[in-house]
Amino acid sequence: MINVIRPALFAGLALAGGACRGAPRFDPGEAALAAAASDSLTVALADSIAPAQGFVASQAGSAVETISACEDHVDSRGWQSYASRIIELELPEGYTGTAQTSSLARWNGPSGWLRASTHSSEAHVGWSGLITSECDVFISGSPAHIDLVTGGYGRGVHVLIKVQDAPQIGIEAQAKDIGGQAQLLHAIRAARVSSAWGHPE
Repeated sequence: MINVIRPALFAGLALAGGACRGAPRFDPGEAALAAAASDSLTVALADSIAPAQGFVASQAGSAVETISACEDHVDSRGWQSYASRIIELELPEGYTGTAQTSSLARWNGPSGWLRASTHSSEAHVGWSGLITSECDVFISGSPAHIDLVTGGYGRGVHVLIKVQDAPQIGIEAQAKDIGGQAQLLHAIRAARVSSAWGHPE
């Protein structure tokens, strides 16, 4: 009888002791670290399963390097800096600015082009093409959605940046091949929203 009662008594004391403990204190710093770790794991998982989901680019009939909207491994040393009232960015050699207004900026290059403008719609609206990869990131501190697409011209990058206290920015870029697409993806991900954006001239 004693051997039966004693474990039950110990269990009751353990439960009582646990009930007396207060709820764990919320630590914002630890929560932020946990969220960042979770984001990193999510990106790593998305990149690892991309080929299995058909996110493998092909060129000239043979498989080439997989490109993911969540990845950015382009070396931009030697690129030129450009500025507009919408965004500031760096582009490969050979790009030049064309139309530049308070709500539209465009650059043309030997292997593609890039255009930034006001965008009032949601992501996936206002353009066409087959989405091969997409990712939610932050660009210049603002939440953004990136789509990589293929179409009649070649390979595209479509981005929607939701700028706080200012109109949304839509960026569309087109390249002839996967290398140019990767360069334009890097240029957009590293871009900065102009301090003039959302303010009258």
